[in-house]
Amino acid sequence: MTRKKKVMIIVFSILGAVIIALSAVLTAAAIMGRPLKVNPSRKLDGVNDDIQNALWYSSIAANSHNTQMWSVKLYTNENRLQISIDESRVLNVVDSEKREAYISLGCYIETMCVAFGAYGYDTQVNCDDLTIQFTYQKRANAKVDTAKLSLIDKRHTDKSAYSSDKIQQETASAILNKYSDLSLYQNGDENFDYIKRISMDAVTVQSANQAYRDELAEWMRFSDKEAENKLDGITADMIGLKGIVKTFYYWTTTRESAKGDKFAQQGIDTANKQLKNCGAFAVITGGNTFEELINTGRKTQAFWFDCTENNIAVQPFSAALETQPFSTSIQNDLGVTAPVQMILRLGYVDEYGANCGLRRNLSGYIEVL
Repeated sequence: MTRKKKVMIIVFSILGAVIIALSAVLTAAAIMGRPLKVNPSRKLDGVNDDIQNALWYSSIAANSHNTQMWSVKLYTNENRLQISIDESRVLNVVDSEKREAYISLGCYIETMCVAFGAYGYDTQVNCDDLTIQFTYQKRANAKVDTAKLSLIDKRHTDKSAYSSDKIQQETASAILNKYSDLSLYQNGDENFDYIKRISMDAVTVQSANQAYRDELAEWMRFSDKEAENKLDGITADMIGLKGIVKTFYYWTTTRESAKGDKFAQQGIDTANKQLKNCGAFAVITGGNTFEELINTGRKTQAFWFDCTENNIAVQPFSAALETQPFSTSIQNDLGVTAPVQMILRLGYVDEYGANCGLRRNLSGYIEVL
């Protein structure tokens, strides 16, 4: 064998090894980049399937950082649920007064009303100090409303870029006629530009706050395995990452790096892109008592369901409500009659998507009595 042939054999052998290794890496990357799918347990001992399923769908509610900060006691003989805040899951930095926790609890209650209604139950909700009393009664000959369940499944936070087109006038008018204490500011409006500006300023202020960074990092998940183990928090899927981009994110990001300057700057850049690519902002106002904030959460969730039915993507954009001086000045600047409690970024998207269903096992937070 000539020297030239030996060299060629070595070169092709090395090239083949490189191709095999690259193929293995790409295969692993493709597997890691698949959409997250989890299957938490709905099992509650001594509870019938309809109630278990209704409680599962209830949990697919909007809530801050996907902390799922609700604690539930189920009194099966009384057809009653007692629902309160799990203090260990409250965001003490960005939500020290529990405003967003109570709104999230309201979102949970509204989703629960829809879910129990879909399974044929009439419901009643009462606020009792800092707890919710939720009662349910089965209707005669009721059938499962699969359309309502599909709506709960479909609703999710979409952090991608939206169309900058305004919300269609017919839809906007229907929304404004249905919901009191809700204002809609369309792309091009003076108040639309104001919300965009102060939201960006607030994100910048928050990103410079190390305590904020640390709290956010604790609720972020840096692999599908971690998400499957904890069944809560913010995954790559939830921040809109797919395929190889999701894989690269999980390969290069750690909890420690998520607390640093580079990650904070990435967050600022992402927020800037989001705020530049939307069609409208919805602003929901209301009082600051526990019951009023619960009602704000219920209204937020109901409005979100309406948006879902109209294929309007939604992202809560709360930075300005979590940060001074914006949280103090926004009510007066917008000229609204009550405190601003929610800002929602809205817009049309080519593909609405679905909720990934990252929720805790029911037995992890529901006590059956």
